[in-house]
Amino acid sequence: MINIKKVVGQIKNDILYNTLLFEITEALDDQDPDLHEIENLLQKHPHYIAEYKEINRFSEISSIQVKDLVPQPGDPAVCKKLKLEINKNIKRLKELENFETDSSGSAYSIWIGSVGVMVIFMLHNYFALFTELYTSHGNYLYVLFALITAGTYWSYRRMKQNHEVQHQRFLVIYQKTKALIAKGLDTKFFGDEELYV
Repeated sequence: MINIKKVVGQIKNDILYNTLLFEITEALDDQDPDLHEIENLLQKHPHYIAEYKEINRFSEISSIQVKDLVPQPGDPAVCKKLKLEINKNIKRLKELENFETDSSGSAYSIWIGSVGVMVIFMLHNYFALFTELYTSHGNYLYVLFALITAGTYWSYRRMKQNHEVQHQRFLVIYQKTKALIAKGLDTKFFGDEELYV
């Protein structure tokens, strides 16, 4: 749900997207491509748009560039209903935007694994430095560490499963909203200027 004109302008003029602009200038073999050349390249090669969205995600900037559609008093009931449904879906998409991509590239294993390792490390140091538990109850400590490891793995699996569920929700709402927007544009209930930021 991006405004291609806005994306092209940001890539060309905003330093946040300099690495992407560098890739585009190399692909076009032109050190100063105009907006039309960049737009054509983005439409032919959607991986640049995916990279743009990734930069936004890491920068905590929304890539959902659809405004709230304001129902007008003269709008037919079908138009008002369509606008309100699009607004509701856009709000939900913005809430789920972190789940736009699947969990395969996520850092859950690093985050959760780091917590598990740190807990085991701190407990080990505490038990080794301040108690005699390794000599008196060593097997229990190893069982405790095994339980922490199992809990860490279980947490990782839960996080990944939750991410996949949210990702599927995002995709369903995204497709529905895309169809609603196409319908609204086709029936001239609203135009690009009213729709996009």
